[in-house]
Amino acid sequence: MATEPALTRRERLRAEALDEIRRHGYQQIAAGGPTALSLNGIAKAMGMSGPAMYRYFSSRDELLATLVTESYEDLAQTLERAVSAVASAPAEDRLRATLGAYRAWARANPHRYLLVFGSTYGSGELDPERIIPASARSMAVLLAGLADLDPNTPGPNVTDDALRSEIQQWGKTRAGDQVTDPGVLLLGLLTWSRLHGIISLEIEGFYDQVGVSPELLYESEIEHLIDQRKSSPGQPAPRGRTPDQGRHSASQ
Repeated sequence: MATEPALTRRERLRAEALDEIRRHGYQQIAAGGPTALSLNGIAKAMGMSGPAMYRYFSSRDELLATLVTESYEDLAQTLERAVSAVASAPAEDRLRATLGAYRAWARANPHRYLLVFGSTYGSGELDPERIIPASARSMAVLLAGLADLDPNTPGPNVTDDALRSEIQQWGKTRAGDQVTDPGVLLLGLLTWSRLHGIISLEIEGFYDQVGVSPELLYESEIEHLIDQRKSSPGQPAPRGRTPDQGRHSASQ
């Protein structure tokens, strides 16, 4: 079995410097948000000259793109490990593990979570070739979990042509292009939107102010999602409404 060649001393020193630069970058973001990221500030903290820093990163944007990509990849790996750990469990439990790991990662890394999901830097514009594939990995895990809840049944029928086209394009370019059912894609994007809202408010401390457990609220949303995916599949999703809202209106 072939082994990786040992790094030279110069290569080791460069790798160590890159790791230290990234650590300082995350510290700056944790303290002041993405706008606080400063190559000169990192150089000063490391006892390095400003010009020397540019041997590692040609610009602030290049470092920022690296941190965004790295954060997306770390999140995706976390979700993939969570699913792998319960691979033989029922689909519902695999999805619960995925979404539980998602919240746990966000709580453990709030500055990184807000970097990729709470700012425009996570959109991919800084470096589309690196950031967009990395961001799609975690969404692909969520969508696969949703599809596996009822693999032989399509999701709600997305009757709005414009929405269906946008959802399909999003699934192709931003969500791994593994799930193609517009109804499942719609549920996936709605699910992420709702769970992101809960997590963002939790990170900001909102639920402490109102006396509501974010953990219980998050778990309740997951159970609602599972019920939504497994009940009344294939029914139309009315224009401008979620599948749940359409069913609610029809019952009145």
